[in-house]
Amino acid sequence: MSETATAAVTARVIVGVRDSAKGRAQLRRAAAEARRQGAELVPVLAWSPSGGELLYRARPCPELAHAWERRACAKLDEVVTETLAAEQLPAAVRPVTVRAESLAEAVTATATAPTDQVFAPAERPGLLTRLGFYHHTPNRGVALAH
Repeated sequence: MSETATAAVTARVIVGVRDSAKGRAQLRRAAAEARRQGAELVPVLAWSPSGGELLYRARPCPELAHAWERRACAKLDEVVTETLAAEQLPAAVRPVTVRAESLAEAVTATATAPTDQVFAPAERPGLLTRLGFYHHTPNRGVALAH
């Protein structure tokens, strides 16, 4: 690929979207970064069948799956519109819904190009971590809190 063709590749800023104060703040930060870079903003929302994939595989219903996906699309559009209403929008905004078990999986599945900048969703700490019973130590797994 020539330098001219490489420059034409659209940079993307990919952000996992949650309908929470922290999730909306992260979306605003990602939008600001996309504006700064002249990049495309790709807000991502994960969805999965009610009851989970295992239950859905036992009794698949494509009509329900389409309804859940449409609901996820509507929710993503609502969150993006409300969050960025007062903001100057990036050059392009392309919301994406992904059928995935977690938002992290959905963002990973969307970020396919090496030039993609990812605003990774913050992992939610488990109940025991929030209560202070243990914490995660990098490269060591779970350690008991002192």
